[in-house]
Amino acid sequence: MNKFLLTFLFSLMCFAVSVAQNTKANAKKLFLERRYEEAKPILKNLLKKNSKAGDLNYWYAVCCNETADTLVDVEHLLELAASNKVADASRYLGDIYNKQFRYEEAIEQYENFVSATKNEDAAEACKVIMAHTKQIFRMMKTTEQVCVIDSFVVDKERFLDAYKCGNDIGTLQFVSDYFNNGNLAGVLSETERKTDIYYSQPVVTNDSELMKIFHCSKNGNEWSKALQIKGFDTGGNDNYPFMSPDGSTFYFASDGEGSIGGYDIFVTRYNSERGSFLLPNNVGMPFNSEANDYMMVINEIANLGWFATDRRQPEDKVCVYVFIPNSIKSTYNYENEPYERMLSLSQLTSIADTHSDEEQLRNARRQFTILLYEQDNDDEVEDFIFVIDDMTDYNSLSDFRCHSARELFEEWQQRLQELEENREKLEEKRCAYADGNEAVKTSMRDEILHMEQAVEREEEALKLLEKEIRNKEIQYLSR
Repeated sequence: MNKFLLTFLFSLMCFAVSVAQNTKANAKKLFLERRYEEAKPILKNLLKKNSKAGDLNYWYAVCCNETADTLVDVEHLLELAASNKVADASRYLGDIYNKQFRYEEAIEQYENFVSATKNEDAAEACKVIMAHTKQIFRMMKTTEQVCVIDSFVVDKERFLDAYKCGNDIGTLQFVSDYFNNGNLAGVLSETERKTDIYYSQPVVTNDSELMKIFHCSKNGNEWSKALQIKGFDTGGNDNYPFMSPDGSTFYFASDGEGSIGGYDIFVTRYNSERGSFLLPNNVGMPFNSEANDYMMVINEIANLGWFATDRRQPEDKVCVYVFIPNSIKSTYNYENEPYERMLSLSQLTSIADTHSDEEQLRNARRQFTILLYEQDNDDEVEDFIFVIDDMTDYNSLSDFRCHSARELFEEWQQRLQELEENREKLEEKRCAYADGNEAVKTSMRDEILHMEQAVEREEEALKLLEKEIRNKEIQYLSR
């Protein structure tokens, strides 16, 4: 009898423990500890008894969502919880909508949470996220109507190799390559006339290291001291500078104030009267996203633009887009476009969707092909051999680093060609002189003499000019 009683009491105790483990309090404890797999079956059983309980629906929805349980309608559970005044359900539902790019619905849920919660710190944190979501939504609704003609997925470490922008825009280099120092990061932009360079380098402020943009200008053969550019401070990393050939329009990327995520592309203009830049503007979508977007370059002569992004890319890759820049910004009509199409256009999920003018597209692709051909020629074809020193030969105009040396070399080439033509004419005169009679020789003698003297003077002048070209380039390289 005592043995039976003990067994009964033990079974009763086990049952009590089992009941306790399946109580609402235990489920809440597991939920707060983020032990979602353990909490989920308990909450499922509790909901069978009370399917309209707001807190139970919220906890169960979160558990299912965090464990990727696709068999449960998480949104429906959260909506039930929110309708039962569970403020956290609105906050969580807003995050789900945000990840699905349903910005308007996300904002509504965030507003519901802010007005319902009694946790002031949580409300303030939600307001920050809501402001960010509103910024993205506003940007999406004003997506620029731009034609993207091509794209290239390239290695992130050498993404500049995809920038076949032509010589009109100057040159783009990695800072490490320009200064021959592998420890340096960032990108350097040199103007077409090679008189200004813009580049980024780390600056330590308030115990933190941020990339900032610096500028050097050249006066004669001397470079100025590198100075951080003035006019704006984003509070974050500023990198990937490009100064347009107009000397005023300046593009860069920043992850500071105004960015919607990672690096965003900004544009500003140089105020020559104040000697500083104006406050920058975010260039908006489709150029920017919540990923990293940077290195915008515009070739106004070719009417083509480039930018890079790591959206939808593996960690070691970026996509470089080539597009037709607008002289006047034109945006899609958000009210008349289906939401999914507007979302796709803002994120550049299909460049074919950006093509609306076939003739414009053909012309742009033709111009881009010309730039590619010119770049390939610069890289591969030896137009000439010009000796700089015992270790250096130049084979194309793009090899010249000194702008004035390049200009003199072009003059030297032209005059050399004219000299060869004059030599041929002189040789023809000499042949005619040798075959002529005495009268012919008498009439031609002075003319040939003058031609010979002119050729000799030009030969000496070109030797001096060749030496000047070589010296200018060597001085530039050894600065």
